[in-house]
Amino acid sequence: MRHYLTTDLDQILASARERRPNGHINRFKPYLQQRFLGGATNAAALFREIRERGYRGSRVVVTKYIATLRAGTATLEPPQPIPSPRRITTWIMRHPDTLTDSQREQLDRILAACPELATARDLAHEFSTIARERRGHELTGWMTRALDQGPQPVQGFAAFLQNDWDAFVNGLTLPWSSGAVEGQVTRIKLIKRRSYGRASFALLRTLVLAEPP
Repeated sequence: MRHYLTTDLDQILASARERRPNGHINRFKPYLQQRFLGGATNAAALFREIRERGYRGSRVVVTKYIATLRAGTATLEPPQPIPSPRRITTWIMRHPDTLTDSQREQLDRILAACPELATARDLAHEFSTIARERRGHELTGWMTRALDQGPQPVQGFAAFLQNDWDAFVNGLTLPWSSGAVEGQVTRIKLIKRRSYGRASFALLRTLVLAEPP
């Protein structure tokens, strides 16, 4: 009772919010430490940044924590190991809803530290949507953004699309594909390999016609 009688209402409310899963500041401390050491010392600005990253706690809690960083009394969180490029690529290419909270947090920190990678992620997701939903008519706008804003590998991919532009647009628009033809080619190659490559054309033709697809 003495605690509630002698504590300001704002601090009590902030403490209650801090106990909520989405309001817990601990998982945002590494990001705040990184930004603080990088020269961002404004508590209000840092509060807005972590709000955009999912923090639902009080601004008072953030202000107090930044004050401990200024005073040098904060317990610094140990740096987390940097994921491998292959793992980062996997997280980028997967749908965000399939990532765990830990994976999403790590990816958010990486993208915040590397805006160029964040741009590549956005362009990759946009291209994936165009391909999956057959929005070939949107490919021109995507290519323009990729050439203007994308990192060098993305720009190279966008420039490569121009080599056979009509084919790419049609492939991402029309419902038809060469999948059936490619399947038959694979089947014929399999039959040929079973003969160790020594069958004559006449025998190969007979085997292909005799074996049902």
